[in-house]
Amino acid sequence: MTDAPRRAVSRGDRGSGSVVALAVVVAAVLLGLALIAAAAEAHSRVLAQHAADQAALAGAYAARGALAMGADATGAGCEAAREGARANGVALVRCAVRRADVTVEVRAPSGVGAVAVAGPAFAAAGARSP
Repeated sequence: MTDAPRRAVSRGDRGSGSVVALAVVVAAVLLGLALIAAAAEAHSRVLAQHAADQAALAGAYAARGALAMGADATGAGCEAAREGARANGVALVRCAVRRADVTVEVRAPSGVGAVAVAGPAFAAAGARSP
């Protein structure tokens, strides 16, 4: 057996592969963390929007019932929206009721906010909503 000639390695090159591999691993970890943060933000936005939708629907349902009974639609609608928001872990920031249409704005504990509108549809040819 003959020994193959060994390539001359200068002392400055020794261990440079480890440094490059470490840099690649660190870059991959940082990229992964950035992707996780972006996904968490998107998830928070979706949860806040779902909570806003549910709160607006609850408010519109209560406002419509209150109008049918001749009661205060604004109080009933906003109270139901507040309860719906609380049940979904968000805070009701703003609530507006116009007839049985309810507009809500909520804020999640993460700071993400969302707006939703719900109410009965008024669609008739030539009809005007007051």
